[in-house]
Amino acid sequence: MANEKIEVGYRHIGTFAGVDYHHKFLLYTDKTGGQYTISGWTGEETTPQLPLGKIHIETGLPEHIGLPYDAENPDNINNRNAWYKDEYDNPISPQKQYRELIAQAPDLSTKWAEMVRNAQSKDNIYPYDFLRQNSNTLADTLLREAGFPEPEKDGIFRHLAPGSGNKLDKGIVPQHPDDAGISDLKDLSYLEEEKLKENPQYAMQTQAETVDNPKPQSKYEETMAMLQGLLNDTDGSYAQKVLAEHSEQVARFDEKVRQSMEEEQSKQQALADRESQIQQEAQQRGLSHSFG
Repeated sequence: MANEKIEVGYRHIGTFAGVDYHHKFLLYTDKTGGQYTISGWTGEETTPQLPLGKIHIETGLPEHIGLPYDAENPDNINNRNAWYKDEYDNPISPQKQYRELIAQAPDLSTKWAEMVRNAQSKDNIYPYDFLRQNSNTLADTLLREAGFPEPEKDGIFRHLAPGSGNKLDKGIVPQHPDDAGISDLKDLSYLEEEKLKENPQYAMQTQAETVDNPKPQSKYEETMAMLQGLLNDTDGSYAQKVLAEHSEQVARFDEKVRQSMEEEQSKQQALADRESQIQQEAQQRGLSHSFG
């Protein structure tokens, strides 16, 4: 019998400053192959102070323990409402999705049910913020509170998910999404510092540190330092250093770019073929009328 799984789903929802960003949801697969999700969304009731409302959470309750992952699920790759749109606002292809395995075991049903109930208890409580507190924050919080490890593939070189790693905060003052800009890139990297501080080994390490052995940079600090270094790079030397130190991530990124280019070329070719076919059909109709 196959193991049950709890995974993080990454759904590509846009590109900012040349970097893809993603919406995270939790995906449970039971022993029969049935799949269910937990995911956060913008709220329905908005105000000037809450431009995106409070985080609305889809749990499937009370009918289901998790929202069934079928074609009606807003995170399902077969849901045409979640596809990319063409210039006429028609759905044209599924959004790119990725998975990260968090846990697998013969039976995770009890743990999943606890996570679903915990998620439901948080519904419509926390202000939704475009970059700092959103569906990604919710997913990490539920995993953390269930005792599972948090995702590792939500960083800037993988499947960037703004708001990841942060703690849910009822008092956060949301920024209007239209005001988000390049200066907010700091929020595109999750705050690893808070997670580390909760780790007893980190506390012991901190107590043992001296001036000669400074604290290593958190992922947040490392990302900010890298962004600042790139902004100050006048001769390209720092960029070369970053590329060398992150060769594997760069290779994966290059592969994603190549695949995206191939997909775009295929779409353009399909459109060109379709246009050519339409022109040929129009010419044939014109000839038939001429001889009619």
